[in-house]
Amino acid sequence: MQSYVNHENIRRYQKLVAISEGDPSRDEARHQTLLRLLAEERAKDVRPDDWPDT
Repeated sequence: MQSYVNHENIRRYQKLVAISEGDPSRDEARHQTLLRLLAEERAKDVRPDDWPDT
């Protein structure tokens, strides 16, 4: 179950980062927080190397 939650968090943070990158009036502190959270979730991701990226 934890890997599912981790995977969904990664997908959500990727979406939020993409939205933030396209916003000309973005809040830079929020953007940096999203990047940090995404990196933390990716570090927790323990999928085997042969699984496709999503």
